[in-house]
Amino acid sequence: MVIKSVRKLVLCGFFFGVLLSLLPTQIFAQTRSTLRVLVISEEDGNPIIGANVILFRKSGTMYKAGATNADGLWEFINVNNGTYDLAISSIGFESHEAEITLAPGETRVYRTELPTANSELGEVIVSGTRSGAVQRVAGKQTISVSDIQLIPAPGPGGDLSVYLQTLPGVVTSGDRGGELFIRGGTPAQNLILVDKMPVVKPFHISNLFSAFPQSVISNVDLYAGGFGAEYEGATSSVMDVSLRQGNMRKFQSQVAASPYIVSAMAEGPLQKDKQSLLVMGRYSVIEQAGPSLTGEDVPLKFSDILARYSINWDGFTCNMTALHTYDRGKINPQRDISLGWENTAVGARCLGYSEELKNSVDFTIGYSIYKSSEIGFDDLGRTSNISMGYLRMDNTGTAFNHPYNYGFRWNLNFYKANLDEPFPEITGKPQRFGLGATLEKYTSIFSTYLSTEFKPTNTLSIIPGFTTQIRQENVSMTFEPRLRMTWRPLGTDNQEISFAVGKYAQLREAITDERDAGTVFYVYKPVAVDDPVPTAIHAITGYRQRIGNFIEANIEAYYKHNSNVPVAEWTREPGNTIRTAFAEAETYGLDLQFQLKTDLLYVTLGYGLAEVEYSASADDLVAWIETDEFVYNPSHDRRHQLNVLASYKIGKFTANAIWRYSSGAPYTKLYAIDLIVRVPYQDPIQNQGKAVTLYSVPFDGTLPAFQRLDVSIDRKFQLSPTLELETEIGAINSYDMTNVFYFDVNTLRQVNELPMLPYASISLNIN
Repeated sequence: MVIKSVRKLVLCGFFFGVLLSLLPTQIFAQTRSTLRVLVISEEDGNPIIGANVILFRKSGTMYKAGATNADGLWEFINVNNGTYDLAISSIGFESHEAEITLAPGETRVYRTELPTANSELGEVIVSGTRSGAVQRVAGKQTISVSDIQLIPAPGPGGDLSVYLQTLPGVVTSGDRGGELFIRGGTPAQNLILVDKMPVVKPFHISNLFSAFPQSVISNVDLYAGGFGAEYEGATSSVMDVSLRQGNMRKFQSQVAASPYIVSAMAEGPLQKDKQSLLVMGRYSVIEQAGPSLTGEDVPLKFSDILARYSINWDGFTCNMTALHTYDRGKINPQRDISLGWENTAVGARCLGYSEELKNSVDFTIGYSIYKSSEIGFDDLGRTSNISMGYLRMDNTGTAFNHPYNYGFRWNLNFYKANLDEPFPEITGKPQRFGLGATLEKYTSIFSTYLSTEFKPTNTLSIIPGFTTQIRQENVSMTFEPRLRMTWRPLGTDNQEISFAVGKYAQLREAITDERDAGTVFYVYKPVAVDDPVPTAIHAITGYRQRIGNFIEANIEAYYKHNSNVPVAEWTREPGNTIRTAFAEAETYGLDLQFQLKTDLLYVTLGYGLAEVEYSASADDLVAWIETDEFVYNPSHDRRHQLNVLASYKIGKFTANAIWRYSSGAPYTKLYAIDLIVRVPYQDPIQNQGKAVTLYSVPFDGTLPAFQRLDVSIDRKFQLSPTLELETEIGAINSYDMTNVFYFDVNTLRQVNELPMLPYASISLNIN
């Protein structure tokens, strides 16, 4: 019954979108044509992402060009009728050419299958969208599976989490906690989408893993800032993850194991070329294997399971996805504080692009739940949960022979939190969400966006847009203008200048004591109606240059200004409080990236220079400091970052190495140890009080610099036509560098990151 109801809801929503897609055609009649090109792989029947699609005039000059999206689709809108030569190419596949004739007002869908290339492409350079470490355009980088698999990871295959940590501008607090700080933003200021389905925290408690191993990823668009109008609800970054479909033409399976994690995956067609299913599950074993490998306890436990049902019909594709993640463990094994979180998300994304539709329609619906908990050193529990129902529609239209994109999203969110704190009677001063409190709050947010693209010349692209978010509680709305520009002075992909600027608002906040790296527990809650809305201004400019056939370089300068950032009020003693103050934050940065890529050797070098500075009223933030304004650099202010990656093919072996360096992070020193007596609730004569540590001035110290070398070597063995064995050996922190994670004022101990972690992994693929 539930499945039938969900199916009806998806179909009703989709047909509502189809109706919307017809309206612009009725209002603005046009005589120009639309060409939709669908590119799939001949081998498995799945879409090919990033395939270059170019329309040439009969004279041989290029008319329009683009690259296929996550559905393998590229749409040429507002095309002059006539005859063109269509060229389609993608690295690893054979090229395709065809002659296309478009009649006035015609909508055409052209579908082609690309065979796998029989030989290496050598020095052939294909114009169009690419991926790779330096392929950033005003903060946007497209990450492919081939990028991810180059990074050594202590599990079978690569993982998105370890790849992200190699990028300049991306900071982690340590090798535990599952937190990513991107260009000065906090984890709560990031928006993570899985096929447009929001997931709050898909990174595991071990920062070496996420819910996205390379085997299920199609590609990832990472916006470190300056993202377009189609994204809303975040003030720092957007990570848009596209998962691949299960094989549409044959059954495949894989089992894999390492000292860190074991996994199993199966996929195949339910109806050849029409329906497929992909299922993958993983479970960590480092808690059992860790002590023998590292000589110390590794109290980390995590797992994830992903299921994906895909439909590919003529003019219609639909992917239904279910994801569950589980994390439990201790950041500091010596401290009695246990953390945990879970994500459960179910959603469907459907795309209609048939010739009967003048405009394609993209419809998404689903439900996502995030649950987190902390059992503190005082044996008291805290929980914070978010439930999100969402519906989204993205569409294209044409007005006066000019294309535009528009869409809307409706979110119904439910926040629930319980904080069992000691001494709930003592509140200190007025607070928005006090000690020993319970929160239950519904919010309803409707958002809409509009964007378009102007191309004054074939070398210049200007994409203005805006988005707005409307809260039901007080019918207030945000206004968030955005602008992205790219210019190719030479008219080719060899040189590109890009620019992005925009305003961003976030109607959800998360509160934690950022001085304490031993906890990653956040209290999530909506922005109160009477509170100012957290906003940000982004400005990014970038320059990319290709030198010959093998070398590329990229430089990006960026600035972010965040207003009304909610931060936890600081007390002298450690503890979990969610009394908040509002801070202003400024981030300045410069990212440099260099890439050398040949058939045998791949080298990337990345350097990031950044400064993150917060300022807030001392009366609100730090009550014991006698100054009007308190200015500080938070713990994610890593001034310098340097990453060097090298991959080299030696016969049938591939050797990979990544060396990472970052300057020390700010931290808060210990001031003193004292005995606290809660008068009048405790008698000072009969009770000496509780021993507590007291913090010094927040972030008045700097930890030592971090450096680590991870290495691996792998090889594949073809045991039979249907059986393949993948093996890998390697080590995380190969020269056993002692890296300080943080100093725990509760246990008065220095907590280090993991020592050298050797590993060997094996994967058995059945085709």
